[in-house]
Amino acid sequence: MPYINIYGTNIVYDRWGRGPLRVLLARRAADWDGCGWPEGHEYIAIDLPGYGRSQGAAGLQDDELAEYVLGMLVMLHATEAEIYAHPNAAGVGEYLSERIGVAVQALADCSPPD
Repeated sequence: MPYINIYGTNIVYDRWGRGPLRVLLARRAADWDGCGWPEGHEYIAIDLPGYGRSQGAAGLQDDELAEYVLGMLVMLHATEAEIYAHPNAAGVGEYLSERIGVAVQALADCSPPD
């Protein structure tokens, strides 16, 4: 179970596959289970602080969660990755896009884009 410590909080993530990197943004990495993402890519799915296996207080606002995600992207050398936001993390994705300038594609469900 890999993790990175950001701002004193251990953030757990899953990493699998080989190929161009895609980051799957949801409250819990497990929210992507069974969604049918294709082979041929490397994936990183993060348990946001306070969710899943990660430490942290529940109830952080989307802008606060986005700061953790940005830290993860930098530390994992994933700032150029394709990023997809699950509906349960759409606000975090919007904050990353609008305020920080990171391109995030919002999804209607957990299925891969066409």
